[in-house]
Amino acid sequence: MNKSALIIAILLCSGLTGCISNSSDDEFDWPDPSDLGCKFLDEYSLDCNTYIEGLETPHQSIINPENGELWIIYLNGFVKSWNGTKLTEVADLTSIISRCHMEQGLLGMVFDEDYISSRLVLLSYVEDGNCEGPNNSDLILASALIGDNGVLDISSISILRNIEQPYRNHNGGHLLEIGNNQYLWGVGDGGSANDPQANGQNTSNPLGAIHLFSFQNNEISPVMNNSEIDPYVLHYGLRNPWRFSLDSNNMLWVADVGQNCWEEVNLVSLTNVSNLGWSIREGFQEFNANEDCSDITSEPVENMTDPIVTYSHQNGNCSITGGFWMDWGPESLHDGYLYGDFCSGSIWLLKEVDGEWLDHYIGSSGGMIVGFGRGMGDELLVFHWTGDIALIK
Repeated sequence: MNKSALIIAILLCSGLTGCISNSSDDEFDWPDPSDLGCKFLDEYSLDCNTYIEGLETPHQSIINPENGELWIIYLNGFVKSWNGTKLTEVADLTSIISRCHMEQGLLGMVFDEDYISSRLVLLSYVEDGNCEGPNNSDLILASALIGDNGVLDISSISILRNIEQPYRNHNGGHLLEIGNNQYLWGVGDGGSANDPQANGQNTSNPLGAIHLFSFQNNEISPVMNNSEIDPYVLHYGLRNPWRFSLDSNNMLWVADVGQNCWEEVNLVSLTNVSNLGWSIREGFQEFNANEDCSDITSEPVENMTDPIVTYSHQNGNCSITGGFWMDWGPESLHDGYLYGDFCSGSIWLLKEVDGEWLDHYIGSSGGMIVGFGRGMGDELLVFHWTGDIALIK
């Protein structure tokens, strides 16, 4: 059996993703997995090769502040440390997470800002549950201790926040440390299609939002002083924020997965609450549950923030994967926001030209992009659902 056939078998019939079929999910026809085949426009002078091969699904990486090794987070609950030569397992969370659905699992991890003294990491995951039925396990924010042996002590896990998920998809889960012992946590709208419970516009609940919190002494607390909405919510009106990145001006770039028509890149501040429109709006137009994707813009609704740029589901595109504001890595990518598409593998760089944000297609990593990472030597990493990690420099 060749690699592509093996991967298809794993995706369809193993515990890695679970075998699912539920008309309440807004799922699309997945493309066939393909071998890594990076192709970039000549003008960007980028080289691409396979960094690490595998069959598990890596989707995030973080740098260990103690030894500089690259920790790779896998959707199935493992975390592995890469020293440039070999992978070493540093966490096995498979006993506490759910993998009943392809959008569940270990969704985020970040080192405590005071890690050298605290030895703590923050985790974001969907808790273990019964795969029979709706599979709507809760989204968990937790802390855990890294032992003197460099391995996560699963008995030390302390749950900091528990968010009830009405459905099994749209969990979000990304974590980002932003300094001053503060962190951002992305939470999806609760799932299903068409936001049936209108969670995106419900500011009294934690769904469909990016949360801002402080983490000190192994406890979290809200940072925003706003009694009118959930005190942890910084931005709301999001469908499924799949990665966000802070730029050099402390502005937040948010990639929000669309539904029928439009994938979005949003730009918001760290200080003011923003309503990004879902599910009243999708992209630059009113949301239409009947899948009318006519390219017709409408005036923004008062007190809602429209995206900076959108792209459609044409040319094999289906779901945005957010990347980074690039002030590191290959020089040709500097001063822009990098993002890609899950299905097509296309990668774009969003740059400001004469006061207008324009998207520039730079190439493709071969398809099924689930995340981007920063390597130990500032290389750009691209994580693929099929398990391969590409290195671009």
